[in-house]
Amino acid sequence: MLVFIIAGAIIGSFFVEYLVHLFADNYELEWETASERGENVDFAQEIVTAMRKTHRESERQMNKAFKMASDAHC
Repeated sequence: MLVFIIAGAIIGSFFVEYLVHLFADNYELEWETASERGENVDFAQEIVTAMRKTHRESERQMNKAFKMASDAHC
């Protein structure tokens, strides 16, 4: 049974590879970047900015908690 499963997987793999080559020969796909579309977007900078905002907010929450705890202790 395992032999049939492996043989089917190999034959299926060849068939899928044939279809991929057939598709690639008939159609051409190109990726378009944001700069090519005329957009000036720096996604890495947006991620860094969002992470900094989150970090600052968590620091504020921690500072508030520490301040409340130290005020209660004194």
